[in-house]
Amino acid sequence: MFSPKTSYAKIAYDAILFFVLTGQVRKEGIDKISADLKLNRACIVSIYDLNDALRENYGEVIPKNKILYDEIVENAINAASQDKKKAIQSSDLSQIKVYVDVLSVLHKTDDFNELKPKKHGIFVKDEAGKSGFVMPNIKGIDTVVQQIERAKQNAGIIAKDNSKLEILFFKSTRYD
Repeated sequence: MFSPKTSYAKIAYDAILFFVLTGQVRKEGIDKISADLKLNRACIVSIYDLNDALRENYGEVIPKNKILYDEIVENAINAASQDKKKAIQSSDLSQIKVYVDVLSVLHKTDDFNELKPKKHGIFVKDEAGKSGFVMPNIKGIDTVVQQIERAKQNAGIIAKDNSKLEILFFKSTRYD
């Protein structure tokens, strides 16, 4: 059975556990949440099987909620239940591991040579508002150009010209 090492992973796993067993969402009162969980940060919650194969993940690079705690709970539940074919069942609860990647705020750069695909994620947005992102350290992506192309693909952006894209980067810290 998964034993979270960090408070972030514990919050995500507990949210999944409670939701799968009851169909309900349970959140702590704001007075019981630590200061780091009150920050306005985005996160990605990932669910892996015990063989380290990704089952599902959910999240965005721009937070939807005012505080990280709510972002973790909602993303955990969405990761566990959004795809009905892959939804986590009660029999799966002892067969999963949960990770939370907390993201930095998005930053602009004028020099893409400073970016490191193993360290930085990429967010792209076109003039029509389509956007997509790629997390750092993705297998098979070794250059910033590859990251930008994958982020464009994820967003459904087919334009070849990157000069009209808004391209931002972020860092990610993983908690298990």
